[in-house]
Amino acid sequence: MEREGCLKQIDELLNLPQQSWLLGAGISKEAGIPLMYPLTKRVENLLKDQDLSDYRELLGSLPESAHVEHVLSHIGDLLAIAARSKDKKVVFGKMKRTHDDLKALHARIQSIIRDTMRWGYSPAENERAERVGTANTPIVVVDHHMAFAKALFGARRAGLDRRSAIAFFTINYDTLLEDALALLKISATDGFSGGSMAYWDPLRPEHGFSTPFSSDCGIQARVYKLHGSIDWFVHEEDTVVRLREGAGYPVVQPERLLIYPQATKYRVTQRDPFAALFAAFRSALNSTSPGLLCICGYSFGDEHVNEEIERALKQRGNELTVLAFVRQASGSGGGTEAEGDGLPSVLANWLNGDGSWKERVIVVSNRGVYHGSTKNCLPAGEREHSWWSFDGLTRLLERGPEGQQ
Repeated sequence: MEREGCLKQIDELLNLPQQSWLLGAGISKEAGIPLMYPLTKRVENLLKDQDLSDYRELLGSLPESAHVEHVLSHIGDLLAIAARSKDKKVVFGKMKRTHDDLKALHARIQSIIRDTMRWGYSPAENERAERVGTANTPIVVVDHHMAFAKALFGARRAGLDRRSAIAFFTINYDTLLEDALALLKISATDGFSGGSMAYWDPLRPEHGFSTPFSSDCGIQARVYKLHGSIDWFVHEEDTVVRLREGAGYPVVQPERLLIYPQATKYRVTQRDPFAALFAAFRSALNSTSPGLLCICGYSFGDEHVNEEIERALKQRGNELTVLAFVRQASGSGGGTEAEGDGLPSVLANWLNGDGSWKERVIVVSNRGVYHGSTKNCLPAGEREHSWWSFDGLTRLLERGPEGQQ
């Protein structure tokens, strides 16, 4: 497809009434929340003594590409082994730790993640100094998320005759998306009933949580937090609650925080709240009418999420189109840019798939546009674009593909 045709198609897709969005850690970077590798280092810097030694031992035993979520996954696996052993202990490396030791380490890592995402942390980068947020001086800002929501719910949907709700599926633990929607007075639900203190109640009819695009009861947006949240806890009798920051009640243990690592997600997705969240994700992906899954800030590192998308794309009769905004790494030169060099391997595999479903995969990067193949739709030598980033995508929503720079 030629350049003009590609850009026109992207613009038309972003105007579809039935839209779902998959959002990853990259959308919160400029808001003051670190990506996974700086977060991994931040956790290491804040742990002490035995916790630090164990963390380093665990991280060192994993592939070089591993980050803190992989460490949490590994601890989850070790906890399962320790629980089954006679003495409730497990050996890893030169360490021998009890089930309680590992449980406490898991909780302390989660607490550091929670506080880092709540108050913010920005590592030193280029000429910018390190910035550390605290309860008294937080550095997290909501401006970028508000600009995105305003662009998406404003000009993009103003002329629609049928305004379905938008379904947001996020793997982020932070609360910036929900906060932005509330500040803009966009009616939204996240499956909880209550206010800043709430309980998990996805079956409540007015939530319509199992029907992602329903606009009944005036709902404009539904937020599905596939990996949990910094303010979700398991309370008595396995009740999931959302707790107000700073409240001393109800009393819950740190290990009851619902931030889950990726390797153990299959197990936890069989129970609520994750069972309901992933059921809604599958429902949104299985589209019998023209629908869009728009992806931003996601590195395609969660196999469970990737498998759900690929399975839906391959399903006969599905009319879902995937529009992924990603940063394409620098190629090796020699014309390989036209072959999608530097794209996430999952996306490259989809674009080079052996079925007609690959025609419903469009990838927009800083260096090109790819539709149904890894052949670049943009002419060689065209300037790099910023539309792959969260702020760049916001400008694209506001001004269209030709005016986003």
